[in-house]
Amino acid sequence: MGKRSFLFYFALLIVSLATILFSTALVLAQGTPFTNRNISFHLPEGWTTKEIPSNFEKEVIAWLKSEKAEGVTMLVFCYTGWRQNYNSVRIAGLKTIGASYPKGQEMLKKPTKIKTDVGSTAVWEYWRGFVETGGQMVTLESPMGIVETKNGWVLMIGYSPATFGPQLEEDFLKIINSVK
Repeated sequence: MGKRSFLFYFALLIVSLATILFSTALVLAQGTPFTNRNISFHLPEGWTTKEIPSNFEKEVIAWLKSEKAEGVTMLVFCYTGWRQNYNSVRIAGLKTIGASYPKGQEMLKKPTKIKTDVGSTAVWEYWRGFVETGGQMVTLESPMGIVETKNGWVLMIGYSPATFGPQLEEDFLKIINSVK
């Protein structure tokens, strides 16, 4: 083998290794993959799934929990069928937020459209809600997002004590950006 052939194969090996390392880093940066009912997304570092209780709505496809922040969770719903559209899914989300916060809720951020990593359009908004526990009023924060996939409408609602709200918002946007 000549010097030129050796250099060619050596360069090819280096390019192949760089491609493999870049691909691996990209997968790790996206987080842990999750799939249920042909809906998939990536969980950021520190997020895990919880077992879905039998009394949850049948549309719930994931119950997520942050292991970095106490009391931070997220519900992921999937609505299918010809009657489903953005408005019907948003109404379902608003009813869930209303039921979650019986002492009232207020919108902190109006609905905002974003382009996801897969080219879909997602709409997300941010809510604050109030619950009474142990005789005290507690404030929680809830991002809510909706994205249409080829397998149905995905609704995500997060729940967080106000102190962890910014971290939940960041992780929420990472997850909704990866929905397909």
